[in-house]
Amino acid sequence: MKKDYIMVGKEDWTDKELKELRSRNIDFSDIPELTPQFLEMFKRVVPREHYKVVPVKKAISIKLDADVLEYYRSKGKGYQTRINKILRKEMLRETAPSYGKERDTPEINEDP
Repeated sequence: MKKDYIMVGKEDWTDKELKELRSRNIDFSDIPELTPQFLEMFKRVVPREHYKVVPVKKAISIKLDADVLEYYRSKGKGYQTRINKILRKEMLRETAPSYGKERDTPEINEDP
């Protein structure tokens, strides 16, 4: 069975596959030479779905109410991560823009 496609990113080419590729007589004359100066124009881009921001973790000592701590510990392994997620959610809620929410300061009525 003859393969009519090339596997991009394949690193373990067999001698037979390399010989077949070289025998195709592909015309590369219209492709610019890849000089170091030419390659400097390009910038590596990482697709967003592969880019993950991981916040820096910092070890601290914190005092929690005993019942709060026991509640999260009782849920099993990862209780500190769960507590962190809850704190992050609250932080984001507090710092989110207040579009459409009532203002804390009363509006001044301009009509006498």
